[in-house]
Amino acid sequence: MTARCLILVTCLFFAGIAPALSGTKESPVIVDLRAHRGEIRAALLQHTPVGSSVKAVMNFISKQLQRAPGTSPVTIEPVKDDSQPRATKTIRIYLGQYYDHPEVVFLSAPLMMQREVTAQWLFDSRGQLIDVAVKKQNGLY
Repeated sequence: MTARCLILVTCLFFAGIAPALSGTKESPVIVDLRAHRGEIRAALLQHTPVGSSVKAVMNFISKQLQRAPGTSPVTIEPVKDDSQPRATKTIRIYLGQYYDHPEVVFLSAPLMMQREVTAQWLFDSRGQLIDVAVKKQNGLY
């Protein structure tokens, strides 16, 4: 009888401690893809402020940021364009896509507009974040 009570108390203890331990994990960050680019940028900067290290941004992307399933792995690459002269490294990720109806349709056939959303973190030569850029690519279908 005492063994059953001990097992019951142990089970109740672990049942009570499990939610407390899971509360220490940081909650996932879900980006509203339909939001304006500036709003998405501001949300990403809240979690990865200017001055963050490459490692901190990679940690945020891999552990907290919710992205579209089946996206390519995250890589650090050299900056390929001269639009940001101070930037030397970049992390570019695909956040996802959504479909929208254009406001004005000039054709008799209905059109669907697909918008693909990407985010790009730009780093200086010391590996510190200097900016986040959000891009929305449009396509008509």
